[in-house]
Amino acid sequence: MTFKARLSACAALLALAPASTAFAQTEVNEQVTDVITVTTQFREQSLADVPINVSAFNEELIERLDIRNMEDMALFTPGLVIQEQSPNNTGYSLRGITTDSGVSTAEARVAMFQDGLSISRSRGSYVELFDIERLEVAKGPQPTLFGRGALIGGINIIQNKAAFENSASVFAGLGNYDAYEVGGHVNYAIADAYGLRVAAVNRVRDGYIPNLGDGDDLQGRDVLAGRVVFSGEPTSSFSFDLIGNWQQDSGPGSSFKSGVIAPQGGSTNPYSAADLRVIDGFESNQGLGLDRTVWGITALTSWDINPSWNLSTVTGYREYDSVEIFDPLGIGFEALNFGEDATGRQTSHEMRLSFDNGGRFTAFGGVTYFYEANTQRIPAIYNEAVTQALFVRLGQFGNVNTLAGLLGVPASALTDLANPFPYSIAALSQGIGLVPLRPNYTEESANAGSTEALDFFADASFDVTDRLTVTAGLRYTDESKNASGYGGTSMGPNRVTFGPALILTSSPNGAEISSSADFDDWTYRVNAAYEVSDRMNAWVSYARGRSPDLISIDSNSPTLFSTSPAEIVDSLEVGAFFTLDRGTLTASIYESKYDNFRTSVFDPLTSTFVPQNSGSATQRGLELQGDFRITDTLDLMATYSYNLAKFDKTSNGVAQELGGNRFRYAPEYSFSLGARWEALTRPWGTVTILPSFSWQSHVFTDNDNDRFVGVRQDSYGLLRARVRYDDPSERYFAEIYGNNIADQEYLIDAGNTGAGFGLPTFIAGAPRTYGFRIGASF
Repeated sequence: MTFKARLSACAALLALAPASTAFAQTEVNEQVTDVITVTTQFREQSLADVPINVSAFNEELIERLDIRNMEDMALFTPGLVIQEQSPNNTGYSLRGITTDSGVSTAEARVAMFQDGLSISRSRGSYVELFDIERLEVAKGPQPTLFGRGALIGGINIIQNKAAFENSASVFAGLGNYDAYEVGGHVNYAIADAYGLRVAAVNRVRDGYIPNLGDGDDLQGRDVLAGRVVFSGEPTSSFSFDLIGNWQQDSGPGSSFKSGVIAPQGGSTNPYSAADLRVIDGFESNQGLGLDRTVWGITALTSWDINPSWNLSTVTGYREYDSVEIFDPLGIGFEALNFGEDATGRQTSHEMRLSFDNGGRFTAFGGVTYFYEANTQRIPAIYNEAVTQALFVRLGQFGNVNTLAGLLGVPASALTDLANPFPYSIAALSQGIGLVPLRPNYTEESANAGSTEALDFFADASFDVTDRLTVTAGLRYTDESKNASGYGGTSMGPNRVTFGPALILTSSPNGAEISSSADFDDWTYRVNAAYEVSDRMNAWVSYARGRSPDLISIDSNSPTLFSTSPAEIVDSLEVGAFFTLDRGTLTASIYESKYDNFRTSVFDPLTSTFVPQNSGSATQRGLELQGDFRITDTLDLMATYSYNLAKFDKTSNGVAQELGGNRFRYAPEYSFSLGARWEALTRPWGTVTILPSFSWQSHVFTDNDNDRFVGVRQDSYGLLRARVRYDDPSERYFAEIYGNNIADQEYLIDAGNTGAGFGLPTFIAGAPRTYGFRIGASF
């Protein structure tokens, strides 16, 4: 079916939607009025009145769908894919646009926010979901709403604030893989206008991939997170929230299972046991796994200057410190290891002045100051003999048969990773003689980046008629960026190439190098919303998004730095919100055009991802989301997404290297279903059954769709369910749950660092998990 045909089908669905409510006729036949309230446009609005594509989850929906982490939310958000290798390395893909780079100078393309504060920096962006008021996912460029990083949309996590009344809750649970969880909150009212809220959660689960090598089983979780909120309304016109967040993540390591070399007595099946190891002495013998701490303080204020004017501010400071050690090849013996030691600190302040006197004209404008400084240190250790064999396999020493003839050894001896040739080929080729290779050669490189940005923005809406509203917004960004780095070793030249570094980027004499530049640009949005009837609101939106210019360390550049132009997207979207008898339906169709589409290419000889301008790209799609009260005891939620996201075959008449390839992590089709059925309601309590199912078509894990065998993850579906008991007062509950009940095999990621060496690795998704929880609220 062509895209035009799909648009026609969607248009027909929109036209028929108001008449599609016959199935919902029950004893009560009334229009739904309890539509989720959102603040995506920085004022409280019914989701029905927001003229952009927003998926929103309030507390009731979060509980119904059992959303306990970011991946859970993505299962029920059209167009969103989240894959968590570890909390330190999580990929966010919105309509095929992916954010996952840990390089200090990289910029987010999918914006992440926590109560309006940017948390988009990759290594600090993953936060545990607990005690949440609402989740909002705005799709399409949002220049005046989210600003930095909102190239194709943003995710905002709105946390519960302190209430002016006493309350508390607690829950605990046990599950397979020795899983346990405990959490809750206490809210204490201080006088009539102040409150203090403390919430915390601890979730632990052993790994589900056995590790035959060093350390515990892989893909486990261990997170401890807490939050303190102090809220107040000292006057009727002024309120504030002071929020402190802290999170500690540790885990046994990511399962980089080799798809080429099987562990001894095992197989290359990514769902079977892996054999990951760490060379002795690396990074003080820290071992495989993650140690990450993220904390921050946010201050929110709102002042009603008078009935028409409001001044609000968002001020924040945030830090993260993350160390992860991994075996990137997973080939069952001590070959090489990498680590990542990432740190970051961020300060920001936003001031927003809003006008709304109840008339036809509303507006807001403001200024944002943003500063961040980040570092990424990459330590590495190699068995030089194994690394030399890898280089031979990659052709770095020329034709292997010719080389073997010159050295007088079998060709297989030069490419054998398990029993590698122990002497330096480079030394023999230069007539130096037998130079033994070392089992523990170390080096490291580092990159650092800082950004100081000042943004000015304004957005205005005008009610042309009682039914038609037009909106226009503009943002100007001025930013100063600095990039620096170093690379080298304290062990002298390596014995494989006799260069200053073996794989990582080196700098002259290991000294720090730096570069800086200033950039500025404009982004904008225009949209129109029309109230077709009391049951249907329609809207059209056109917006330009921008991912800022980059300065990156580039070993292929004479200056060791390269500058990537800003990635630009122009997006057109048309949508509608239907308020039905006992249900709501949202639908939209969109087309986005990209210039300077940014990809990254892994260079195995420098172990770095080098930014690459892949030219132009286009995506087209449609999204549907509905929430229906089928009967007084049965609720149903359904979503559907179609997304055709490809690199253009030509750009300005020139054939593109990735032309015709699909975006990574961009399923063409996906859907989800969730239900809430009150199966029994008796004097002794209520029993509720809550099943859900999500499905997606195949995806590619690399923008080069033919890069390696296994780059394609076939379609799959995940079935989840809970059975819950609530006592008559709804103060106590007990439930059993199951995730991936059918034990579906699927991959989180494929390729990874190993693909650059011709040895792709694969990370398996979670198998069937189950358990029970109990809880109480007071």
